[in-house]
Amino acid sequence: MKKFFVFAVFIFVAGLSVFANDPAEGHWVSYDEKSGKVTAAWNFYVNAKGEMEATIVYSPDCDDSAVAASCKNLKGVKNFPKAGDLSAMKILHETPWIFGLKKTAPGLWDNGNIIDCGEGKIYNCKITFCPADGKKFKADTLVMRGSIGPLGRNQFWLRPDERIMEEIKKNAR
Repeated sequence: MKKFFVFAVFIFVAGLSVFANDPAEGHWVSYDEKSGKVTAAWNFYVNAKGEMEATIVYSPDCDDSAVAASCKNLKGVKNFPKAGDLSAMKILHETPWIFGLKKTAPGLWDNGNIIDCGEGKIYNCKITFCPADGKKFKADTLVMRGSIGPLGRNQFWLRPDERIMEEIKKNAR
C-alpha cells in the first residue's frame, strides 16, 4: 500500500507539471547591445498547436498604428501563423514575429523563426530560459539565438521592470 501511495503522489506531481506554464512564457524585454536601451517588450505564449510564439507588446519608438512596411520582400513565409501581407501587418500586439518554436525541454524551444520587422529579414530562432544563479545570470534571462545556417548571435533578454510593465499595461489592448 505504501508503494502505491508513493507512486500515486509521483503521478499526481508529474501530471501537474504537464499543465504548468513553461518558464519561457510571459513578458521579456530585448535591449540594444550597444546602448543598453530597451528595443521592445515581448509576450511569449504557447499557441493551440503547442508551439511557442511571441508578439511585440511595447516598443519605445512605435505606436499602435505602425505596420511592418520593411517586410515587403517577405512573401509567403513558410509556416507563418497569420495569413496576409506581412508588410501591412501591425508591429504591436497582433503579429507573431517569433513563431514555430518547438519545445525540446522545459525552457528550451528550438526550430522556430524570428522576423526582424524593422529590417524585413527572417532568421532561425532558438530560445533558452536561464534561471538566475547569482553568477553568470544575475536575473532570470531568456537567451534568444537568431541564426542563418551556422552563423548567428545571442541576445540576452530580461523580465520587464516596473516602469516597462507600466508601459505594457498602458499600451495593452
